Amino acid sequence: MADNIDRANEITEQLQERQIKAARANTSVAEATGYCLNCGEDLSDSRRWCDASCRDDWERLATN
Repeated sequence: MADNIDRANEITEQLQERQIKAARANTSVAEATGYCLNCGEDLSDSRRWCDASCRDDWERLATN
């Protein structure tokens, strides 16, 4: 039983390492599209998010 748990922990650690590496490699910058990148609200200017809350939500989700 312990072998199965140890193996599962190893797999989880490997997956986390890959995700961290991928997140660090993803250095692309979100560009303004005319709508909020988080909620989709129309934006008339060159903003990417309608407010700080949407920006924070988007950044939190983008890093996961």
